Amino acid sequence: MFVDEAFKKYKIAEGDQSIGTLEVNQDVLLNSSFLQPFIREKEYKRITKIGNRNYEELNKYIIASLNDYYNRLMNATKSEYNRMLNTYNRLYEMWKDLHNFKEANNLVEMDKTYDLFSYELYVLGYTK
Repeated sequence: MFVDEAFKKYKIAEGDQSIGTLEVNQDVLLNSSFLQPFIREKEYKRITKIGNRNYEELNKYIIASLNDYYNRLMNATKSEYNRMLNTYNRLYEMWKDLHNFKEANNLVEMDKTYDLFSYELYVLGYTK
């Protein structure tokens, strides 16, 4: 598939601390059509997926689950409403935190929040 299978290593740092190394095939970087989804302003590149985690699918799952939970909340009895409202507010705060971590490109906290979010939704009965 690639002419040269040598991978250039990039160190990933968060603040002043190194958090890992990313290996990238140079043929991929040189192919301008491949880079189009990653290019932001001033030639910065954004990583949208590492490993097996699909952030787009997770976002769709979270949004669908929150919408369903909100609909259940609106139809809840008075005795259930306060408990469900507290849960929904906590989930919504997590969604705002997740958005802030994305904007700051804080991958470590973003992944922790996705994991916690998935667990919370699983406990509530939602599955992917």
